Amino acid sequence: MTWVRSDIVVASFAAAGRGTAFDPIRAQKLLFLVDREVSERVGGPYFDFQPYHYGPFDADVYSALEGLAKSEDVRIDGSGRYPRYRLTAIGYRRGRAVLDGLPHPVAKYIRNAARWIRLTPYRRILSALYRRYPDMAVNRVVGHWTRPRRNEPDRPFVHGMARAFDFRGLSRRTRDSGRISRTDSDAIRDAWRTVGEELEGAMTGLGDSEHLW
Repeated sequence: MTWVRSDIVVASFAAAGRGTAFDPIRAQKLLFLVDREVSERVGGPYFDFQPYHYGPFDADVYSALEGLAKSEDVRIDGSGRYPRYRLTAIGYRRGRAVLDGLPHPVAKYIRNAARWIRLTPYRRILSALYRRYPDMAVNRVVGHWTRPRRNEPDRPFVHGMARAFDFRGLSRRTRDSGRISRTDSDAIRDAWRTVGEELEGAMTGLGDSEHLW
């Protein structure tokens, strides 16, 4: 099967679920992950991301979305401070059809990457991307990235997504009748661990010769 750039864009957005809106940062970072990691499996790469102040950036992402708006696959909401991009009903059906036609491990990777991008705060997205892709960190103005300590292995990017983020400052437990109860931060950490395991599993499923992270 042959795909074009617009197919991969609508598939990536559809992977996040019906009605999901993407701001410019999340749109850029999702398509960067897809283009960097799996695009050769679907006829890419389709973009030329460069290291900008807020991570990987390619103005062609906006051109692609504007083109999809003209074809009524994408709706652009410009009423807020930043535009938001959302698939129309037509675009979502097209995106699902493309996604269902992709090789299973590629589709699974895109779904999990879209979920991660959708749920993660901006600075944590940037910090994680800078750690995995130091070439995209050279012009950064925000976000944190450090090299592993000496004698400390560089963990896989999503080996338990909760480990990539510092929840220790948020984690607090309350005692009730001598028992330790779960807090919201505990639930969030568990959710991220699940996301990380799913995303890592999707990437591993692409083949033993292709260790994406």
